[in-house]
Amino acid sequence: MLSIECPDFFEKIKQKFSYLFDLYGFEVIYSKSTQGGQHSLIILESKDCRIKFYRSSGEANLLFGTLSAPIGWEDVIDGIRYWYYVLGLIDFVQKNPVNAKELLNRARTSPTEEQQLAELSAKLKPICEQIIKLFKGDNIKQWIGEYEQFEKEQDEEFQRQFENLK
Repeated sequence: MLSIECPDFFEKIKQKFSYLFDLYGFEVIYSKSTQGGQHSLIILESKDCRIKFYRSSGEANLLFGTLSAPIGWEDVIDGIRYWYYVLGLIDFVQKNPVNAKELLNRARTSPTEEQQLAELSAKLKPICEQIIKLFKGDNIKQWIGEYEQFEKEQDEEFQRQFENLK
């Protein structure tokens, strides 16, 4: 069994995301903790993909990557993106429209690490299998262009809404 450098963070992940381990067979392949545990990184792997959990400066989040996604803190290396934020993936799969007002309101609150993980888990759980399939084998080649276009349109729509809020 791999020794976990950030056991408190891992316990929260196990508690909130038990389905990743129980239903999809994810296992910890890497953990790193710095600054007395304030910054923690845990990478899980299944037969289909990798998931990166991190906490840093009051933020807890998770990203998906293929089995070849590099292990480490960086999401983009030499201009190549390897890791994708789960909320963007969920919005892409569900075709959720951007809501600038809601995003700005959420940014003003300070949810705890546990609240952030619980919210991410609740959003991921119903479509987890779909997200995992996106990263299985070389499936990413089929959807990555569409995803990048979706992200661009979401960013532009956010800017438009933001300008109208002023």
